[in-house]
Amino acid sequence: MSKKNKNDRLDAANDGLIVERRVDKKNKKPAREKKDVPLIPSFDYTGKVRKIAARYGECVFFVSGRNGVRVLGALSKVCRVKNVGFSDEGVQFSVPSKHRGQIIAILDNLCYDYKIIKNKGAVPLFFNSLARLGFAVGLIAAVVGVGIFPQFVTRVSVSAADGAYVQHIDGALNAEIQSILSSHGVRVGRWLPDIDCAAIEKGLLALRGVSYASVQRHGTHVDVRIKQEQPDDFLVEVSGSKVVSRKVAVVTRIVVEGGTAVVDYGDVVREGDTLIDGYTLFGEDKIEVEAKGTVYGKVYHRKTVFFADKIKVRQVVSVKKITKLSMFGKTPKTPESPFEQYELESTVRDLGFLLPFKIFTYEFREIAETEYDNLYTKEEMCASVYSEIVSGFAEPLRVLGRYEEIREADGGKYVTVTVEAEERIS
Repeated sequence: MSKKNKNDRLDAANDGLIVERRVDKKNKKPAREKKDVPLIPSFDYTGKVRKIAARYGECVFFVSGRNGVRVLGALSKVCRVKNVGFSDEGVQFSVPSKHRGQIIAILDNLCYDYKIIKNKGAVPLFFNSLARLGFAVGLIAAVVGVGIFPQFVTRVSVSAADGAYVQHIDGALNAEIQSILSSHGVRVGRWLPDIDCAAIEKGLLALRGVSYASVQRHGTHVDVRIKQEQPDDFLVEVSGSKVVSRKVAVVTRIVVEGGTAVVDYGDVVREGDTLIDGYTLFGEDKIEVEAKGTVYGKVYHRKTVFFADKIKVRQVVSVKKITKLSMFGKTPKTPESPFEQYELESTVRDLGFLLPFKIFTYEFREIAETEYDNLYTKEEMCASVYSEIVSGFAEPLRVLGRYEEIREADGGKYVTVTVEAEERIS
């Protein structure tokens, strides 16, 4: 017997289904049927129920191939074959379920390709339903657990919220916090489907020394975070705080973060004028606070440049160096220039303490001037002045407008460009 056939027979034997028919060779009569003992004991409730169900009713087989009909004769010698149906794919039939093991052994020995479609009958239906009962009970228990367990409180944590300095919750304050939580039923192991977090936060804020409280529930975990009041020596008195203007401008936007704005849109302010004062109104009283905020305004940047009609360019055409040696700190006389128009650069080199000498170097550069007509257009001259203005901006801003003016003069033109920009003035 092949390994596959042996395994199939062992599986069938474990189900307690195989009944071997032994024949007495002398009398040629069937010997007493002997039921095999399961090889592997099973303690699975569902498996046991299904094994019992497999002993009753009818088992429906399907043998693939057109030659599957030939096996019916061999099977009919073992048990009664019913409900035989033929098709191009094979033959289908049903046998009593208690003979299923024998049918499987015959089909395996004859190397037929078969499959078990179902086990039908009132008894198998009952036992299969009974087998599903265990799964249904487990499923119901799981659903109940998932629905009920999250309503319990398994952990309550109380911690200090992050602040400007490290906070430590002392024992007395922690005891008061635990008392408030217990009054609302927040305790480990308590079934609590609903928690009024807002009411608990209100009770915690009423405690002395608590400036902030937060209560959140994450599943079975209740997270309590508090922030204690800062000590008196941490507080800083704010007096005389103001936000002032850094330049002349027309106010366009005011963003107040603390204090009160004393200017409005369209006001003209000068350098040093107060924009946001360090107080806030409470009724008719002024309460000193820190003045803080950002103010933007229109600022006008103007620049005038003279462009000559004739442009002179100076350039170096020749260089000559003259070197003189000096001793004991004396300065030699400057030599005469070999050029009519020149630039002079002098350098001194000290040889040190052991050699009291100094070397004076005189570099004469001959300068030649070249004159040519100014070929810049008006647009190019204005663009040149505009570039000089924007290159001097040190912080981000928004250009609102650009104004140009060209005035004729002797020997050239005066080009004036005004840039209107919105920028921070505080």
